[in-house]
Amino acid sequence: MKVTARIAAVAALCAAALTACGGGGSSGPSTSIKLGLVQAQDFVHAMPARVAVQQGFFKDAGLDVKVVDFSAGSDLTKAMTGGSIDVGAATGLDAVSGAAKKLDTQAFFGVMGQSPMALIVPEKSGITGFSGIAGKKLGISKAGSLTDYITRATAEASGVDFEKVKEVPLGDPAATMSAMKRGDVDGFVLPVNFGFLLQAKHEGRIAQKAADVLGPNSQFAVLMAKKSTISGNKANLQKLAGAYTKALTWMKANKAPTVELAVAKLGMPKPIAEQTYDALIGGFTPDGGISAAGMAGYAKALPKLGIATSSPAQDSYLSTAITAAK
Repeated sequence: MKVTARIAAVAALCAAALTACGGGGSSGPSTSIKLGLVQAQDFVHAMPARVAVQQGFFKDAGLDVKVVDFSAGSDLTKAMTGGSIDVGAATGLDAVSGAAKKLDTQAFFGVMGQSPMALIVPEKSGITGFSGIAGKKLGISKAGSLTDYITRATAEASGVDFEKVKEVPLGDPAATMSAMKRGDVDGFVLPVNFGFLLQAKHEGRIAQKAADVLGPNSQFAVLMAKKSTISGNKANLQKLAGAYTKALTWMKANKAPTVELAVAKLGMPKPIAEQTYDALIGGFTPDGGISAAGMAGYAKALPKLGIATSSPAQDSYLSTAITAAK
């Protein structure tokens, strides 16, 4: 009996130690999620997360979400591969590119279907839309970027021979706008808010929105994660998706406070934030549905963008484990 009691005591101590160290495995996946924003100052990528934090939607879902800011998709996917973030609020191209590079990234929730990008030209330019970019110099951030993809896709959709378009890699938006002001380029492709900013200064205007030629389902913004995260933490990712649904629904119903938050968190002038809200709010997708055709468009373009030699299979970059594809 004494031996039995001693064994029981040791077993109890071991169990306590395992529980203290989290080694028992009975508590399930951690409710702590590190969420990376591909562009921390971008309305589309940043505002849903900022709203979910401010309104307590993550907390209400039982999640401890830490938001991590990035300035480029490549940095975000590297961080995800290294394990320093769990989920990325990124573009559809980021998810597809990551899968093609064997980083095992999959989109699992659609945040915005339509593209918020636009062709922005000098105020007195004769260019009226993407159909007029043949023979012109257009600023992009870099080769293989989303701006490169949008330029190619809109040229094709507008019947323009892309070989007649001169892309000029210019880096960040500030350098791009300065280049157009100097006359180094005839225009550039960036989100609409940059067009509104230049319009207010009488230095530029929006010639045409990319969504006008690409349609409403090019699947611009998504939540993505590694396959192992999606399969191993499905319950908490469903909670995260639910919090995003609440945030996007709240944004659509609350223009004034959303604009105020954009001013406070993104540093946008209020008139620009209001114009940006009006232009983009209808493109957000609270149901989280992902356009399979939009994602396939990115996959098809990877060889031309120099990102991969072939297009990856759909199941490598798109997961329907959390929400359904359209």
